[in-house]
Amino acid sequence: MRIGLGLILLFNWLMIYTDLEVLFGPDGIVSLQTAQQYGNPLRFSLFDYMPNSYKVTATIAFVHLLAVLALTFGAWTRMSILIAFVTLTSFHHRNGFIMNSADSVLRVFLFLLLFTPSGDAFSIDRWRLRLKGKAPEVPAEKAPWALRMIQIQFCIIYIATVLFKIKGDRWVDGTAVYIATRLDDFVRFELPILNNMVLIKYITWSTLLVEFALGTLVWVKELRYWVLLAGVGLHLGIEFTMSIPVFEWAMIVVMISMVDSRDIDRWIQKLQEYRRSRTKHPEPATT
Repeated sequence: MRIGLGLILLFNWLMIYTDLEVLFGPDGIVSLQTAQQYGNPLRFSLFDYMPNSYKVTATIAFVHLLAVLALTFGAWTRMSILIAFVTLTSFHHRNGFIMNSADSVLRVFLFLLLFTPSGDAFSIDRWRLRLKGKAPEVPAEKAPWALRMIQIQFCIIYIATVLFKIKGDRWVDGTAVYIATRLDDFVRFELPILNNMVLIKYITWSTLLVEFALGTLVWVKELRYWVLLAGVGLHLGIEFTMSIPVFEWAMIVVMISMVDSRDIDRWIQKLQEYRRSRTKHPEPATT
């Protein structure tokens, strides 16, 4: 999950850097004073404590990039996550008018990732410890309370989404997807198949069902991976048809937190056994 979140943060950084001066610079579309006046009273941003100049903006962006690269590769992992979280939050509170749900997802799960031992595997930190002989061959199991926080937050997002959607008429009567696919600013391309109202209703209600399952039934062991598979399909479908950068991929990455590592070990073992069986009993050659 750490690596996936890091890759998404790198892509997010590229989007920020493309319009860095316009969106976050001292002469950008939103001044620092406006951000301070209309922002959350409890907001925190490094921009509030530094000179209001483009040099500062570029420096914070560069520090954020270094932190994201470090957490992706697992170098000084916990400190890297903390710095990435602080710098990301600083940008979000510098110009909150352009933020969306994807930004909230990145910020929240980056904060929760801080409390996990995410640098114990697939990281430079572990590689350094292995060289010194200070790390076991298999990372030691640790209390999963931080992982549980991530999982609970993951489910809360979907439960809150369903509760919010069913308050209105469009999701209940099955026309919400029809309306969403008519928003020119978000639709990637027109799909004639989405003119079929029977299909539209099926997709709309199926979306609610999958989101409800992701918030509840994902805890049922026998159903978990079917629910996650449906969730991945849902988000890939949205990504294919609509231009909503980052959010879909962020939620897919967070789904990794719901996968039991013991199941992964079993899958790998079964794959290895299958490959060995194919090696012992090769298919006969055909002439």
